[in-house]
Amino acid sequence: MPNIRKNIDKKELKVLYWQKYWSAHKIATKFDCTYSTIINRLKEYKIPLKNSSLARQRYLKKDFSGDGVEKAYLLGFRIGDLNVYKTNPRAETVIVRCHTTDKNQIILIKNCFKNYGKVTISERKGHFHINCFLNKSFSFLLKKFKKPPINVKITKEIFAFIAGYTDAEGNFILNQGKARFKIDCYDKGVLFWIASKLKSQGIKHKIRQLGEKDKEYYNGRKLNSDLWRLNINFANDLLNFISEIIKHSKHKKRISQMKIAKNNVLQRLAQGTIK
Repeated sequence: MPNIRKNIDKKELKVLYWQKYWSAHKIATKFDCTYSTIINRLKEYKIPLKNSSLARQRYLKKDFSGDGVEKAYLLGFRIGDLNVYKTNPRAETVIVRCHTTDKNQIILIKNCFKNYGKVTISERKGHFHINCFLNKSFSFLLKKFKKPPINVKITKEIFAFIAGYTDAEGNFILNQGKARFKIDCYDKGVLFWIASKLKSQGIKHKIRQLGEKDKEYYNGRKLNSDLWRLNINFANDLLNFISEIIKHSKHKKRISQMKIAKNNVLQRLAQGTIK
């Protein structure tokens, strides 16, 4: 008795195999046929086969959106606070991870990547570990750039990068009743790049070295590298800075700090204590 050809729709097969990320074995079970039938039908329909690495993956990973502002933010945040790697050069998976005691940071990272791949979070005694499993379209995060690869002609991408880095490293504080912004970090190249972009936007700031590598800092610990600080202290400049950064910030605590800082400046302006 001749074999009866199994009717498998090309469009449905492609959706199951690549969009829903089903394995050939799972698809074969659905259509009550053999694994080899599915493989042969994929070849017949000229649907690309997954390589061995992709075939072993058990969950769907989506390509990065390609949005320039989103990319700029992620690059800034990555330099400030993320560890990004592949298990080997040929691996299809890019892993983004972070260890922190800040729950807001974990929520931020989860929200950044949950629509692109699997996210796992573990917690022990107030310490959080998060791992995000992404595809190769996130390879732009692998290198920790000393100079941000941002299109300097697009202002919103510049501030999106600064917002990402600020969410990781920056702080808005009240010092002697006056709102201030500061970043303390080892990333001299990034900090001077940010300073140059603030200058081009007419935002006054200060940048200085706080400590030298291998010398004690004010809290008694040795520095791993030279430590630098960027400040924005002048009220109107701080307002201008906040108005740009808050458009892109994703950190709950940082957004709250900005609102407090803004209200402080506005109150002082209303009271006439700022010249």
